[in-house]
Amino acid sequence: MQNIRQRLKGLAKAVLAVKTWLVEKVTRPKREIFVIMEGGLVREIVNLPPNINVTVIDYDTEGADKEDLQISPVDGELCVISTW
Repeated sequence: MQNIRQRLKGLAKAVLAVKTWLVEKVTRPKREIFVIMEGGLVREIVNLPPNINVTVIDYDTEGADKEDLQISPVDGELCVISTW
């Protein structure tokens, strides 16, 4: 009987650990990284964890299509924004 109680206790701990992990995964807000560039090129951003958003803010707007221009969330200046 003691062995069954120990197994049930271990199982209950495992279930609670999974529940805690799932709740954290669903309720944790995504974190965001801003990459500010001027005069450069970002080719790729790799190995991002699933809860991270990356926003590239490019202030070199010369030659950009008018429909691609946006207002920067950092300082309100005109820019081109790309997200990963």
